[in-house]
Amino acid sequence: MLDQIAKLTAALAESEQRRVTEQQSMSETVQQIKEQVMNLARRPTTSAPVDTDDESDDDDYVDLTP
Repeated sequence: MLDQIAKLTAALAESEQRRVTEQQSMSETVQQIKEQVMNLARRPTTSAPVDTDDESDDDDYVDLTP
């Protein structure tokens, strides 16, 4: 009986250690994703070039393909 309790206790401790390791790994991954999102948010956005020609706006758009 004591042997069984010792084995179960060891298995529980091992399972807990795996859980803690997985949690740390997930936390690191989440932190990396947050940093990437923040870096994307800080990047300057580009706007469309100003239409400087005096011609019709019809030539500024591409026709739909059939």
